[in-house]
Amino acid sequence: MQIVRWLSLGLVVLLAACAREAAAPLDHEAYIWQRQWTPAVAASIETMRGDFAGWRVLAAESTADGGLVDASPQLDLLARSGKPVIAVLRLNGSRPPPAADVLAWRIADIAKTWRDAGVPLSGIEIDHDCATAQLDAYAGLLAQLRPRLPAGLRLSITALPTWIGAPALARLLGEVDASVLQVHAIAAPRAATGEAGLFDAEQARRWIDSYAAVAAKPFRVALPAYGLRVGFDDDGRAVAVESEMDRAIDAEHKRELRVDPREVVVLLSGLKRAHPASLVGTVWFRLPSADDRRAWSASTLHAVIAGATLNADFAARAQTTGEGAADIVLANRGTLDAAPPASIDVVAKDCAAADALAGFRLEKAGQGWQFFPTSDAILRAGRERRIGWMRCASIEKVSVHVYP
Repeated sequence: MQIVRWLSLGLVVLLAACAREAAAPLDHEAYIWQRQWTPAVAASIETMRGDFAGWRVLAAESTADGGLVDASPQLDLLARSGKPVIAVLRLNGSRPPPAADVLAWRIADIAKTWRDAGVPLSGIEIDHDCATAQLDAYAGLLAQLRPRLPAGLRLSITALPTWIGAPALARLLGEVDASVLQVHAIAAPRAATGEAGLFDAEQARRWIDSYAAVAAKPFRVALPAYGLRVGFDDDGRAVAVESEMDRAIDAEHKRELRVDPREVVVLLSGLKRAHPASLVGTVWFRLPSADDRRAWSASTLHAVIAGATLNADFAARAQTTGEGAADIVLANRGTLDAAPPASIDVVAKDCAAADALAGFRLEKAGQGWQFFPTSDAILRAGRERRIGWMRCASIEKVSVHVYP
């Protein structure tokens, strides 16, 4: 992610700060970004429909040859949800986008197909993370596309913080009805600590205020509800990313990057107190589902949106499996997705055998046993997992030791 040169934006920041007002309520929407919809996606739409005012759904992506390939959303589910829907076209930012004719034809086809299926389609969003130097050309493309949109569709775009301060940004925003400012991105590892990240609440607020000074039309802020596995080269550049889909990463340095929900709450709390007049809401990236292992759980995202207390609440138990054996099960009964506790302690008598499962190791400790996590893999709120098994005459107590 490129660094915005804030010194040149001092006046913009000052004007934006002056434009803050007592905050009107912000509503929430969600990106549904899966290319292939599974039963888990359908379940999430039903479970979380009360949290969101609308959906932004991946409809098509650009290809290397300048064409477009469709995603496969279940239109009947979108129709039944009753929420306004915006179809998103994702265009590769490192390549020239498809021609306006190609985009217009595909958008017309999407609009007809989706509306015929009963989807309340209200707009089109173009997600094109182009270089700042290409903003004029991007604005020209939108100028050609906008008058060719089907009736009743509003045009919006995704905007990057690195565009703030570019002379062409005002022209670009003039070609659309609304925009979505993305405030999450991969940051290179810091030289001093080696830490990398996806989100910083203070920096995100600065971006929002600076963008508001340029964006006279309504905009939303895209907030992260996910994690990534990233490969970096020796210079700290991200060279490969694994997200909702598994992917082999060939890189010198690999890291799991997660966004702490509590840090996003810091930003949301500030926006609830006061925010720019043109900011109308958020869009969460992305809608959780049970088979998306790097997205937040639905429980955590719901708690963040509702302003509920975020905490992990771990409990463990022995679950009899027959023939004198028992599984040791760890559950997170809280609202916060979190790494496992320091240890799970078991008091048992006359154990003939015991072992830990993947992600844990087992040690004998006096009259008992202890299971220790070997990774910081997240246990989602409301979920549980088997961490090991024991074959003992009796298991008298299973407890959680939160702190090392």
